[in-house]
Amino acid sequence: MGGNDIIRIEGLSKSYDSAETLRGVEKKGKAPVYVLKGINLRIEQGEFHIFLGWSGCGKSTLLNIIAGFVEKTTGQVAVDQEEVTKPGVDRGVVFQNADSAIFPWITVWKNVEYGLKIRKIPKEEREVIVKRCISLVGLDGHEKKYPHELSGGMKQRVQIARSMANNPKILLMDEPFGALDAQTRRLMQNELIKIWQESRKTILFVTHDIQEAVYLGQKISILSRSPDARIMETLDVNFPYPRNLASSETTALIQYIQGFFEIEYTI
Repeated sequence: MGGNDIIRIEGLSKSYDSAETLRGVEKKGKAPVYVLKGINLRIEQGEFHIFLGWSGCGKSTLLNIIAGFVEKTTGQVAVDQEEVTKPGVDRGVVFQNADSAIFPWITVWKNVEYGLKIRKIPKEEREVIVKRCISLVGLDGHEKKYPHELSGGMKQRVQIARSMANNPKILLMDEPFGALDAQTRRLMQNELIKIWQESRKTILFVTHDIQEAVYLGQKISILSRSPDARIMETLDVNFPYPRNLASSETTALIQYIQGFFEIEYTI
């Protein structure tokens, strides 16, 4: 792995058919069905990288392979030069549905502390880490509340704080703001940019919203439709933060990206 790459993906393909089924299909002269086909990508340490594409195009599958939740069919996926074979504390995951990800029967503090207790981190050290992470996501004063007392945006903050508490090298986010209203969503986007700028974590963020991708990402990988989804192009987004989506530069970029979806729609 060259340079500052933290993630290296080479020739990655994913089919939900078994290897035996795939071989049988090939013997019959038919093309196997792959969700993802021939993905190659390098992601640098500290990068804010967006996976953008149609709903159902395989973005979440790609994220879950990097997380170690889903097994690849062919190719290589390495984090810090180590092949990914299972989940690890170096990769924190934030899901779209916070209600299914955080524990409703314990407080905000205990939710954030949970992974540290599992890892048997000493109590004094846990307190310092939890306090810092709760403050980082703007939940000061809400430590003793239970999830049912929180808004959707606050629940997502708990998820992010819990992931950050384990000090992962990489934060994997699967449409984390998709279920939020527009105002809360923009608030959370700004909060995430601030967290990223302060922590300099590597963030991989899945979305199907072009404006969200342009507002957040340093790089945007645009995926084609599944089956056989591939990365059509990876764009560098060099605009400073905070970004103005009404500026001529961002409007032009949004229109350029929209062109990929229009081409895909007509195929």
